[in-house]
Amino acid sequence: MFCPTCGRENSKERKFCVACGTNLEAVSQALSGEKDDFFTKTDMALDHLIARYAEHIFKNAPSQASERRVGKSWRILGQGVLTSFVDMILFSLMWNILPLRFLILLISTPFRLLNERSIRRNIITAEFEELPEHRLAAPTSKGWLPGSVSSVSEHTTEKLKEKVRTED
Repeated sequence: MFCPTCGRENSKERKFCVACGTNLEAVSQALSGEKDDFFTKTDMALDHLIARYAEHIFKNAPSQASERRVGKSWRILGQGVLTSFVDMILFSLMWNILPLRFLILLISTPFRLLNERSIRRNIITAEFEELPEHRLAAPTSKGWLPGSVSSVSEHTTEKLKEKVRTED
């Protein structure tokens, strides 16, 4: 089928043009003069729904759902039934495995958390021990450093004594 918008040739299975994205299904319906009735639309919607459900087991199910042949509809229905059987088996299997996993996690979590905590503590301790030890330099002299500023309270007591004498 040729796209009426861009003229590119597309396969009959395509719903949209590869080049421009024109809805080819609507174009083919308009050219053929066929209009889908309620039953046909419902039938196609159910096929698409079942195909989407069967997609996790049958990967090509959605691509077959767009074809309007009765044989494809029966195939999609069969895939849906097989998928539901597989899902029931998986459900019963998971119904037994999930409580078991919950109990295992419930019992093992405190021990695993304590183990992870001790491993982290050992790593931190090892990193701390690898750090070089920093020491302060020894003072060079016992007195004041040259050019240092005297303290604010250095001469306070001397001035206080002078003030007390002048008041007496």
